[in-house]
Parts: sequence; C-alpha cells; structure tokens
Amino acid sequence: MDGVESLLAEVAAIEAAACEVYGRHGLPAQPGQYRRRGDDSVWERLSDRLSPAEKWALIQAAPPEEGWRFASLDGLGARSSVPEVRRAAAVLAACAGLRQRLTEADPISPQDLADAIRLGAAWRHLDAESVASPLLFQPPESER
Repeated sequence: MDGVESLLAEVAAIEAAACEVYGRHGLPAQPGQYRRRGDDSVWERLSDRLSPAEKWALIQAAPPEEGWRFASLDGLGARSSVPEVRRAAAVLAACAGLRQRLTEADPISPQDLADAIRLGAAWRHLDAESVASPLLFQPPESER
C-alpha cells in the first residue's frame, strides 16, 4: 500500500467512527446524498446513479417551504442539537476534504496529512479517556 492509499485507509477508518456516532443517534451512516420531507420523517438516500441534473430536478420539484430537505451525509448532523453528532458531522466534512485533496491535487505533502490524521486520532483517544470537564487556564506554578 503506497502513502496515499495508506492515508485514504486512515481517512476511511475515521469516517467509519463518525458514522457509528450517526448510527447511535438514528441518522444514516452511508456516504451519499439524502432527502426527507419534514422534521419527523426519515432521511432517504438518493441513488448514486442520479446525475447532477437529475438531483437538481428533484430539488426543484420539492421546495423547502413544503418541508423538503436535502443534504450530504456530513450535512445531516451539522445542525443537530446533540454535540456528539455535530462533532461527527465536522469529522465527516473534514474527511471529505482530505479525500478530495489526496485524490485530486497535491497542495501539501502526504506526510503533512498523515501527521494531521495521526494527531487527530491520538486526540480522539485521549479525549475519550478523559473526564469531561471545562478547560481551565491557570498561571504557572512560579506565579502562584
């Protein structure tokens, strides 16, 4: 597995963890585009075979004032009232951006991305082990 493939595998693992959070909160956990009518209905996955023009036609035929909503997977949880879901949505959006940069362009080195992903994963593990408490800034010991 080369460097880019290895990074894409790490991105996929991080996406899977975020999708588990979505699943625990009743949201879809598969990448794709979704729609629903009203806040009480379930999100329906749109076919991957739809062209952009066909998706646009669906949006035009289902105006928001009638309760229709359309979103990508990362957008489903972006405005959730549950902080864990909002964090998962942000992770999914970041993963989509990383995946795009890795597959379409090379603005920064793969090593830079690898370091960022590994640091993020390390933070996630540390955060999961810590007790939830507010961040407190205190003066150094010598100033007390």
